[in-house]
Amino acid sequence: MGKLSTVILILLVWPAFALAGYQEPIDVIRDATGKVLTELSSAPDIRTNPIKLNLVIEQHILPHVDFPALSRLTLGKHWRKATPEQRAQFSREFRTLLVRTYSTSLTEYTDLRVEYTESNTSPDNKRATVRTRIVEEGRPAISIDYSLRQVNDDWKIYDVSIEGVSLAVNYRATFAHEIRTHGLEGLIQHLAARNASVDGDTAVRRLQETLTDQERFIREAAAEYLVERSIQGQ
Repeated sequence: MGKLSTVILILLVWPAFALAGYQEPIDVIRDATGKVLTELSSAPDIRTNPIKLNLVIEQHILPHVDFPALSRLTLGKHWRKATPEQRAQFSREFRTLLVRTYSTSLTEYTDLRVEYTESNTSPDNKRATVRTRIVEEGRPAISIDYSLRQVNDDWKIYDVSIEGVSLAVNYRATFAHEIRTHGLEGLIQHLAARNASVDGDTAVRRLQETLTDQERFIREAAAEYLVERSIQGQ
């Protein structure tokens, strides 16, 4: 085969290889959630085993989450004031908290299905929103929207909205109280202590229960979140 023919063949075949490894935002969400549900369906006992359930989430969900971006959005102005070490510590503990929270929510559903209702990508193809609904017979459907952005040519989740409430905004309001009372270092230590407890699910609930005035901060947090998004181009 001549050099010219070889070049033409490469040009013809290359797009197919490129597309084979590329996933649209909705495919990322569908693939990740599909694998989790498949494992739960094939081995129902995983639901009652926190260690195995966490491993399933870490294997199929966490690789698609942009934790630095999610942590930055969640802490807002406190992220800018944090040291590199504090940022790393917070991201690590926040990650553990989210895994346990997600694990707990999965144990509450036994026969759910996910409907993928819409997927929109920004004009510059750098950001996307995937809208889904969690459906289970006998329960109201739950709307879950995923916000994704391009990171090294991969789509990564940097926020999730449940029934219109942003996870980043919600936790920002939650953590604001802790930071105001004990500082960022106090929040990190609090999260680490909760995450290290034997009963992880109880720890998550107790952390949330301590924030009795969370709603008082939610509007402030939402406003700050929007400002942060506009500053950082998020």
